[in-house]
Amino acid sequence: MFPCATACVQGGLSRITQGQPLEVAYGSQVTLRNVLSKPLPCWLHSHKTNYPIRYENGRGSSHQQQVTCYPFKDINNWWIVKDPGKQELVVSSPPRPVRHGDTVQLLHGMTSRLLNTHDVAAPMSPHSQEVSCYIDFNISMPAQNLWRVEIVNRESEREIWKTILSEVRLVHVNTTAVLKVSVSQGT
Repeated sequence: MFPCATACVQGGLSRITQGQPLEVAYGSQVTLRNVLSKPLPCWLHSHKTNYPIRYENGRGSSHQQQVTCYPFKDINNWWIVKDPGKQELVVSSPPRPVRHGDTVQLLHGMTSRLLNTHDVAAPMSPHSQEVSCYIDFNISMPAQNLWRVEIVNRESEREIWKTILSEVRLVHVNTTAVLKVSVSQGT
């Protein structure tokens, strides 16, 4: 039986989260769920597939690693919250919590690439920016992988990001674009 299935059978969410930290710290492994997406909530997701060099309609892409919003639990939904000024990818002792207004990088857990966006049109919504995981192809496309954490339901300006309870918005530092789900123009 899968560990989650065992935990779910033996006590539900409280059993799964028992002993887990109540706050997100630098080095934490997280999944990010968009509860506003329709028709289903979905998780920030990436995998080892790159955007094509050209889309079917002839538009170009970055050819970077694809990022999507996936409606199922999956190992490719895991991200590590990284301090941009440090190389460490583990939670320090004592843990250093992430707060409203902090700048972070999100490292994809399975491919070790950083969440990135840039001035390239998104595949489904050309009016939005493409979101990718950055691959250094040694070309003139710098990484733009810094994100400001905004806790929407905060009670103070230095609120700590809480697991499950905090509603978080990620704002791209270079462009001020907000990470969101977009739908194709046809829907």
